[in-house]
Amino acid sequence: MISRRVFLAGISAAALAGCDSGDGGDNTVIRKEIREAGLVGTLFSPAHPQNLPAVVCLTGAGGGLWEEPARALAGAGFPALALATHNFAGRPASIRLLPLDYIEQAVDWLRARAKPKNGIVALRAWSRGGEAALLLASLTPSVNAVIAYAPRCYVGRQDNKPNNFDDPRAAAAWTYRGKPLTGEALPRAMLQDPAHQSFEDLFGIVVERIKGPVMLVSGQADTGLSGTTATFSSEQAMRRLELFKFPYAHVHYSYPDAGHTIAAPPPFIGPVEAGGSLAGDRAAIADSWPRSLAFLRALVAA
Repeated sequence: MISRRVFLAGISAAALAGCDSGDGGDNTVIRKEIREAGLVGTLFSPAHPQNLPAVVCLTGAGGGLWEEPARALAGAGFPALALATHNFAGRPASIRLLPLDYIEQAVDWLRARAKPKNGIVALRAWSRGGEAALLLASLTPSVNAVIAYAPRCYVGRQDNKPNNFDDPRAAAAWTYRGKPLTGEALPRAMLQDPAHQSFEDLFGIVVERIKGPVMLVSGQADTGLSGTTATFSSEQAMRRLELFKFPYAHVHYSYPDAGHTIAAPPPFIGPVEAGGSLAGDRAAIADSWPRSLAFLRALVAA
């Protein structure tokens, strides 16, 4: 059974629950490679725009350019940019001092290019990309909403050194405005267990500063995050939002027998990586995909 925690502010429960399971589009999209304004990615535009939000899609720690989610979103009516952040021609090799300003630039570029309704641009991201999306959204109002799959909700270090916070050789993963980012500890009075503090407690993303709705998706059998699990990390982020009385809608969907590979659009054919089963990942994706579309539509329906 799906474990679901929903907190509403200004968005109807029916819309956020994803009661409309159809994609709402005609599946006809226009694909354009983007190598301009310093950006590297692929833009997918609906052949028949529907006056919906736009979405920037990010990959995980492996980087590269993952077009599939952006293509599917465009088929559902959302202009979507698949953005390469690292491990791709023209981009840094890995997550090491990677400027989040680059993702912010992509958000602003897509807003100007796609002209989405009310200027709304969301980030859709997976794994360490989810970490980057939540982190950037906490730093700038340019990001209007976040959908993060299997996210790590604390600020980690560079690739291959995710938890060596005391190692001076381990550089920060992310920078913003030229400053390395380290996360922010919860006040001691807010800790669940001061004697056993988690990475989320010590180096947490300040999700309460995000200026828009947040949707988190995790698999309860996920083994793909170092130092935490996606479900625990997402629950800690939700707890943090509650503690600070976050005024926007926020929801966490957590799925049994689902692992790390839950961010693709349906139908999912594998391979399964980092925990879970093919059936578990398929079920998580089949359920969360229409919910994500409803989440995005609700951004302009409120």
